[in-house]
Amino acid sequence: MVRTVAVCSLFRNRTRGVDYFRAALEAQAGPDLRLVFSFVEGDSTDDTKARLDEWAREDSRVHLQKIDVEPVANFADRVAKWAALGNAAIEGLAGCEYDYLLWCESDLCIPPDLVQQLALNDVDIVAPGIFLGGLFYDTWGFRGLDGRRFENLAPHHPTYQPFALIELSSVGSTVLFRRAVIDSGVRFRGVHENGLLVGMCNDARARGFRVFLDSRLAIVHPTSSWRAQQYELGRVRVEPSGADLPLDLLAAKAPLLGSPELPPDHAVLADLRAALELHYRPFALRTELHSETKKQYTLVIQEAR
Repeated sequence: MVRTVAVCSLFRNRTRGVDYFRAALEAQAGPDLRLVFSFVEGDSTDDTKARLDEWAREDSRVHLQKIDVEPVANFADRVAKWAALGNAAIEGLAGCEYDYLLWCESDLCIPPDLVQQLALNDVDIVAPGIFLGGLFYDTWGFRGLDGRRFENLAPHHPTYQPFALIELSSVGSTVLFRRAVIDSGVRFRGVHENGLLVGMCNDARARGFRVFLDSRLAIVHPTSSWRAQQYELGRVRVEPSGADLPLDLLAAKAPLLGSPELPPDHAVLADLRAALELHYRPFALRTELHSETKKQYTLVIQEAR
């Protein structure tokens, strides 16, 4: 039986990765596996769009849209626009025949038989594990049936098993959906905590579909592109005065953040809190978005009244 898999991906400033990603995806096809692609590019400041245009000219299976969303007002706006772009990629498949939809982030390293191996599971929704160096990467998207998120360090979750098909409440990063899930109306939701791929999985489960992790399969998030996605310190503000502190006072202790909206007690801020305790007793700490374009966050020090 020949099956068709539609691959959906988003691109921004991926010039150096387009050739690899194209080769990795095209390698998935075989005598019993056909591919079609729906891509969305937006806001690139390099020649990503030109590279994708070339791919589309050479391959009639490629459906390409350009949708710019900058400027982004805040993190919530970023998530909402990310969801809208994802839904645009899905809707770009209108009129295409396919059996499965593979959502695949365009900055990942994937093995050439990934799609075939995922499809062999014959389940509604399934994802491979995803790792960054020696750590499990997508601890936001992968959640157990108890709602508990995966952890970076092994064993990752109480129900985790190596080389097994494990039922979860949600998965992320690279996900294979049976066509019936998409036809049921499941789409990206543009809220952070339970939206995006997590929201798609939650909505699918509410319709009776089941979600799995195949821990026999793994993909890798390159450390170089991961670092480029982090937020760096852009401003330090003291409240209630509203005064700004020079960045160099805290630059050595300020970590790169994966999100500008981390909880104040997050472990990544521990060294920073320890340094601030020398000057502020007591105080509260929070982070907020400073500039999405520049990938910077504001550190807010709230002095006790």
